[in-house]
Amino acid sequence: MRKHVKKIIVSGCFAAAMLSMGLAAGAQEEELVPGVTVTEDAESPTGYTATFVYEAADAKKVTVAGAFAFYNDEKELRGVTPETFFSPYEWENGMFEAGDEAYQEEMTKVDGTDYWSLSLPLPSGHYQYVFHVDDSEEGLEDPTNPMEASGVENGNKYGRSTFDVPYDAEKQSKSIDFSYTATRTDGQVGTVSYMNYTDCFGDARPLGVYLPYGYDAEREEPYKVLYMSHGGGGNEIDWFAGANVDAIFDNLAVAGTVEPTVIVTCDNNPYMDGFNVSENLVKNLTECIVPYVEENYNVAKDASGKAYCGLSMGGMITSNILYNCSDSFGYFGIFSAADTNLDFSKAEMDQENMPSILLGGGIYDFGLVKPEGSEPDLTIRTLQKTFEELDIPHGYSEAYGSHDWNTWMQLIKVFAEEYLWK
Repeated sequence: MRKHVKKIIVSGCFAAAMLSMGLAAGAQEEELVPGVTVTEDAESPTGYTATFVYEAADAKKVTVAGAFAFYNDEKELRGVTPETFFSPYEWENGMFEAGDEAYQEEMTKVDGTDYWSLSLPLPSGHYQYVFHVDDSEEGLEDPTNPMEASGVENGNKYGRSTFDVPYDAEKQSKSIDFSYTATRTDGQVGTVSYMNYTDCFGDARPLGVYLPYGYDAEREEPYKVLYMSHGGGGNEIDWFAGANVDAIFDNLAVAGTVEPTVIVTCDNNPYMDGFNVSENLVKNLTECIVPYVEENYNVAKDASGKAYCGLSMGGMITSNILYNCSDSFGYFGIFSAADTNLDFSKAEMDQENMPSILLGGGIYDFGLVKPEGSEPDLTIRTLQKTFEELDIPHGYSEAYGSHDWNTWMQLIKVFAEEYLWK
C-alpha cells in the first residue's frame, strides 16, 4: 500500500521482519544488540536488513526516524518531491531514497527486556537516523553510535547518527550502488581532524581537514585540495557525517578514479547575511582559511590544484566564489542552489583559462528548477541558462534524489571522477 503523506508514522507489529532477524516478541536479552546492526538476509527484498535496538526502560513508545522513504522516477515531475512515497517494505528494484527524515516507524517493545526493536529491509546507502521517545520533538542520537562532533572551540555537532548498507548486485541491480560511500575495512583510509583557525573577525573558528591515506607532509608534489561548503543550518561536520565524503574519496582514490586529495570544510554561518553571501565570507576564505591551510598542510597553491564546491546555501556561496575568485580555483561544483542575482556578464573571468564548472541537483530538488509560483528563483537551471547565454563552459548533472544527501553523494562522485584535476 502506498503512503499518501510526505511524512508518516507506521504503527503495528512487523512480525515477519522481526522473525527474520530473530527478534520476535519474547526474544532473550542476550540476543539483542543495542544500536543498528546490518546483516545479509536472503528473505529481504534488498538482500540486507537493518535492525535497530534502543534501550528505554520507562518509555511508552519509541520511534525511529530516518532517510527510509523511496521513490520511482516520475519523469514528468522535476524540482518537487512527490507527495507520496514507498516504505522500506514496499521497496522494489530500481527505486531510490530521498529525504532526510521523511519516514518514521514505531519500534516494538521486546518482552522481558528494556529494549525496543525494529527491522527494515534497506538497499545500498549511507543512512541517517534518530530516535523519538514518547513523541518527543527532539531527535535523540543512538548512544551506541553518537552523532559526529568536532570538539573544538566554537565547533559544532551533526544532528543525526549514520550507518551504511552494502549493495546486492542481483537484488539491487536496477538501483544505485552506493558502495563508494561506505567506510573501507582494509586500512586504506584517510584521517579527519578538526581544529581552529583565526577568522576575519579575530575569532577562533572550526575547520575540518581530511588527509588522504598515505599523506606525506614532505612529498615533493603538493596535494590537490578541495574546499567544501555546507548548506543552510549546516556546519564544518556536514560533508563528513552526512555524505561520508572522506570514505568517498578513500574509495575513489583506491579505485584510481581521483588522485589523493586534501579536503577542507568550514562553518560559513558567521559570514552570511541571512541567505545572502556577505563580502566577509569571500574575505574570510581568501585571507584566513586558504592561508591557514597552505601554511599548515602540503597542498597546492595554484588554481590548477584547488577546487571549491557547495550544496544548497553552499551552492550560493560557491557561485559567489566563482564570481569573485575564478582565477584562484580551477574547479567549481555548484549544487542544489545558486546566487542567480550575480551578473556574470561583468565577472572578470579569463576566457583563455576558464575554470571547470559542474552544476547539479536532484531530480526532485527544489534547488534544481523553480517550482511554479515560488520566489525567489535561486535554482541551478536558472544559472545554467545564464551560463549558456554567456557561453561560460560548464557541465550539468542530475541525481536521483531531492534536496538531500542522497543527491549530494552522487554529485560529489561525478565532480570528483569527471571534473577534479582533469
